[in-house]
Amino acid sequence: MSSLPFNLNTTTTTRAKGEKVEYITPGAHHCKITGLTTSENLENYKGSPFIQYAVKSDSGKVGRCRFWVVKETDKQSTREWKTKQIKDFLINAGVKDFSDDSKAMNDAIHKDLMIAFISEEYISINKENQEPVIRTATQYRWSAKVGGKCTYNNDMNKTLTDEQMAEFSKKHAEWSKANNAMQTTSEDEDMPF
Repeated sequence: MSSLPFNLNTTTTTRAKGEKVEYITPGAHHCKITGLTTSENLENYKGSPFIQYAVKSDSGKVGRCRFWVVKETDKQSTREWKTKQIKDFLINAGVKDFSDDSKAMNDAIHKDLMIAFISEEYISINKENQEPVIRTATQYRWSAKVGGKCTYNNDMNKTLTDEQMAEFSKKHAEWSKANNAMQTTSEDEDMPF
């Protein structure tokens, strides 16, 4: 009988019921890499492929560092940028051998490094009522070796542009108009006359 590997680096565990998880906030944090997964492990994922590291800060907060995979359709400059992003991260985590990409990526697990996270606003839809909303995601920006300089400033955070705010306002006004019309109709139907 042959056995298969566990693939523990791509296995996630669930929290105990009621256990609260705190997520990393924008800033520079000393973190330990706790796991690795890829977009291939996600059911029904149809977006751009990525590699994602789970990290935990010294304060116990969790986060993720996502790196987009190089695609055949990428421009040369994009390919170089994507490769540099993940290689810098791995070097800062103490990885030295890059002769095998998979091994190098797995060698980063349980390593420490400094990571700067930023916030980025984006427009989304509330799944319960379809209302357009502005959300904020905390994202990996860059890293440094432990003890190295890992700069973070509030002005690195990304807010919606004026054009995006105008788009959001338009969508929200349309939703409000349609939603108010539906509420009025249902209230009128309950009237006794």
